[in-house]
Amino acid sequence: MESRSNISSLASLTVASMGNSCGIDFSQDGIFLPVLHGTFFIIGVPLNLTALFGLFRLIKSENVLPVYVINLLISDLIQLLTLPFWMDYYANGHYWRFGPQTCQIIGMLFYSSIYAGIFFMCIIALERHLAIARPLSFKHLGSLKFACWLVLAVWTLLILAQITAVNKLFPKGQNFTLCIEKYPSEGSFITYRLITLLLSFIIPLSFIVGLQRQTVHSLMAIKSLSFEEKRSIRGLLTLLVITFVTVFGPYHFIGCVKYIGLLMHGSTCVWERAVFVPYQMGRGFLSLNSLLDPVFYIFLRKDFRAAARDYLPCLGRIRIGSAQTDGPTNTTEEHD
Repeated sequence: MESRSNISSLASLTVASMGNSCGIDFSQDGIFLPVLHGTFFIIGVPLNLTALFGLFRLIKSENVLPVYVINLLISDLIQLLTLPFWMDYYANGHYWRFGPQTCQIIGMLFYSSIYAGIFFMCIIALERHLAIARPLSFKHLGSLKFACWLVLAVWTLLILAQITAVNKLFPKGQNFTLCIEKYPSEGSFITYRLITLLLSFIIPLSFIVGLQRQTVHSLMAIKSLSFEEKRSIRGLLTLLVITFVTVFGPYHFIGCVKYIGLLMHGSTCVWERAVFVPYQMGRGFLSLNSLLDPVFYIFLRKDFRAAARDYLPCLGRIRIGSAQTDGPTNTTEEHD
């Protein structure tokens, strides 16, 4: 009986090593990531649910910004709901025990939610720019119907892209206990990751920063807004950039270093072991977005704060000095 148990344990180790020929020590993140993900999950789920509950009433009017904010929070919530699976995975030394199909589903949901969050941050920056700098153009794009179709298109595109990528790069027929990772990374996966790093960070960051500068420039020419209103709008756009860089910057920077290094380094396994811990730390902090987004969009904006106080009266006691951040249009001032 003991012999059979030893054979079974040896077989499990052999299967696990098939995706880890570099001999990565998976115990290095076995405490840090489960604790970090557990903290994000415990705080983030009620926070996002509360924010969503307060924001849904705003979409009853022709008010498109809440539609994008709600979908940003939905992407955060989806990401949060995958964290218990990753907590179990990392706590057990990167051993996935829920089956390959579940691994594909959870991996697809996790990365789709990250990319959706990036897309919706870009859309929010664009919406603010159009409302302030191009109000005439905004009238044609500011309808609730257009916003709903745009949201549907974003989710459909991202989910289909992730399903295709996961099926292509990590077929469920592979007998691995690792989930959405392999050491050393193969050439096709390195190319895929470098492309996604470009599309999900460098281009969106340039887009958001460019819109922020143009919007602030247009804002200065508007005489009908007070100094406090202009300062609040600038604050919104600046915080959007800071949040984007803080949450996504470390992961994407370390990712670029990792995958470019794999193309240039003579020994891929040596490089994989060297960047393993920093890369995992950057990946873990991606879920920080789920804590920042609700606070950022509820408390920075006057109309969101008012909606939140309707459901949580205790929030009315919190003094927030920032003024109303809406542009010259009425896109965020309609209430029920």
